[in-house]
Amino acid sequence: MLDRVVRELGVDWWTDGRSAAAAMNRKSFTRRLLVRPLHGRFALTEAALDAAERLLPTYRGPDGDHEGILFLLGYEIDDLTVFTAVLAPDADHGCGHVVCSREQILDASRAARANGLALLGQLHSHPHDSTYHSPGDDDLVLMPFEGMISLVAPHYARFGLRPLHSLGVHQYQDGKWVVADPAGVRSGFRIVPTAVDLR
Repeated sequence: MLDRVVRELGVDWWTDGRSAAAAMNRKSFTRRLLVRPLHGRFALTEAALDAAERLLPTYRGPDGDHEGILFLLGYEIDDLTVFTAVLAPDADHGCGHVVCSREQILDASRAARANGLALLGQLHSHPHDSTYHSPGDDDLVLMPFEGMISLVAPHYARFGLRPLHSLGVHQYQDGKWVVADPAGVRSGFRIVPTAVDLR
């Protein structure tokens, strides 16, 4: 019975051992998320994106793939946020979770500042096909600020991170996390090429 319901909802069995009932609860949770236009403009350098695609799947353990997390580092100019680098923090990670302590986030912030950058966003992976914040993800982002971006990659990011609108793009707006409208992500979140050759 639960197998049929899960198939009808379009939820796959999760590799972290969660039950079909939990999958159904998750599916109903994702339907209640607020979808809003993306505020501001964002740019991610191709070099940082390449590094993210390389680093995120390296969160592993003896039991196989784990959820991973990267911090997006960069700077802000007016309403434009430019992510120029990614940082892989030390974290508590497993097949179905990834969490950074305050001390680990402090270490990441110090490393960013040492390179003249600020910690302006995050990217984490999920084991399944969901790109929405899990229940609890909203609360696990320490010190969110207005306009902050949180990206979620499915399948432990094994299949890359492109196009950006295929990821879950969340933004902190008016004191809560919302899902950014995919059309707004397409127009307001760009990849900056490493090189442009007009010859």
